[in-house]
Amino acid sequence: MNVQKLLKLAGATALVLGCLNAYAQPQAASNVTAQAAEGASPSTGDIKAANRQLVRDVRRAFRAAKSQGLRASNVTVRANNGAVTLTGSVTTAEQVDLATNIAKGVPGVQSVTTHVAVRKEFNGRGSN
Repeated sequence: MNVQKLLKLAGATALVLGCLNAYAQPQAASNVTAQAAEGASPSTGDIKAANRQLVRDVRRAFRAAKSQGLRASNVTVRANNGAVTLTGSVTTAEQVDLATNIAKGVPGVQSVTTHVAVRKEFNGRGSN
């Protein structure tokens, strides 16, 4: 009778250990899958940081081009995964082309969309 109880206990222990092992397998696999997915695609925070850095790089290039005649203080720069959009205004058509070409030359910029208008400078004196 003691042998029978011992066999039942051993069988129940094997069953419990088997269930625990089977339960642990999907968790380990899902963790590996989640880690692989994280490595394959950047997080939202990483994408936002890269976009902010690209905007800073384009603005820095605009400041460096001031000696070429670019006055881009009224130009807004937005970036989205390498696609840069310029909006705002400058005083001459040449500055629109210059701003577009400078933005295209910044490392990491894949495309440039320009919505920059040419507007005469307003100095605030002598109006009306």
